[in-house]
This record gives sequence, structure tokens and C-alpha cells, in this order.
Amino acid sequence: MDNEIDKNKIYKYLLVVFFAVFIGTGLFLLFSAKSKTPKEKISTIRVEDAKNSKTDFPEENTALIPTVAVTSNDTTTDQVATTSSLTLETNLSGNKMKVGDMVEINLFGDSNGKNIVGYDVVIYYDSLAFDFKRGLSSLSDYNIFTYKKGHFFTITGLKTLQSAPSPMTKANKLATLTFEATKTGQFEFSLKTSNDKDKTDLITDKTEVLIPTLNQLTVDVK
Repeated sequence: MDNEIDKNKIYKYLLVVFFAVFIGTGLFLLFSAKSKTPKEKISTIRVEDAKNSKTDFPEENTALIPTVAVTSNDTTTDQVATTSSLTLETNLSGNKMKVGDMVEINLFGDSNGKNIVGYDVVIYYDSLAFDFKRGLSSLSDYNIFTYKKGHFFTITGLKTLQSAPSPMTKANKLATLTFEATKTGQFEFSLKTSNDKDKTDLITDKTEVLIPTLNQLTVDVK
């Protein structure tokens, strides 16, 4: 009788041990699986890195490639009516030249006392009569872009970041544009207020947009 009781106790003990080992093994495998699950990697970028990142954009047919751009935190601009002006002039005697000659067309600006940090210009000309060679900034603290677009081209002048804003005066020659005459006749170089996309204006250090008065220049090619 005592042997039978002892056998029952041993059986119950083994049964309890079996269930304990089974449950313990299951819990161990469950926690092991969770601990081995790889964490998701989150890509981050600092604000400083984002500001310094470079983005490449397609280029147009450029005659001169500048290296400095002007940025502003203020995205709003106000158009201001002033007596500012942009003028085309040349040193040709009587504005006359011959086929094959080079002519320099000079761009002058007057901002009526406003401090200027950049400008845009639209110039029309006969591309069948003149071959546009180059555009050079005449002011050391401005860099310029020149884009040739068929019978017109645009100029964008940007003040270098190291230079303080300053007004343009009538004595300021902004840029020199060089052309080669390829056809006889009388031809105009005309400053235009705008075309479909581009505009002629001056940008102040207060993000004002000045709309200047403009002129045109006639050249006689023999």
C-alpha cells in the first residue's frame, strides 16, 4: 500500500516537472524570438546637411557661368514704381559698323538711390544679323548669367554675398555684351519689359522689385 502511494507521488511530481519544463521552454523561445527581431533603421539628416546638399538642375545654353547666388528668407516681393532705368549704349561712331566687325553693347543702370542686390534683363536682337559672343560683368561685386534664347537673350546679375548692397547710378556700367555682325542692314537691340516667362527688373535689399524705364539701340551694318 505504501509503495502504491509513493508511486503516485512520484508520478505527480514528474508530471509537474514536465509541465514546468514545457512552459519554461515555450516562454524562453518566445522571448528569444522577440530579442532577435531586427529593429527598423530610420534614416535621418541634419538641417545643416540639408542646407549644404547640392541639387543639379538642367542648364540652358549659357554664354557665361557664374558661381554665386543670392538667397532670402522673405518670399514676398513688392513692385515699386520709381524713376530707375536700364540703358543700352555703344561706342561706335554714328552707330555704324561693317560685316565681320565686333561691337560691344554696354548696359548701364540707375536705381534712383535704392540698394540693389540683383537684376534681370531681357534683350531682343536679330540673331541672323549678329552672333552673340559673350557677356561680361563690368562690376567686380556682381556675377552674371547670360542665356541665349533665339532672337533674344536674358541676363541675370547677382551681387556676391561678400559685398554690401549699394545703389546703381547713371555712371554704373553693369555689363558689356559682345556681338559679331554677320549681315548688312539696320538692326535694333531692344530692352524689353518682359517676354512670356522672363522680366526686366531690379531687386532691392528690401526684396522690392523695381520696374525700370528702358531704351533701344539702332546699329547700321554696311
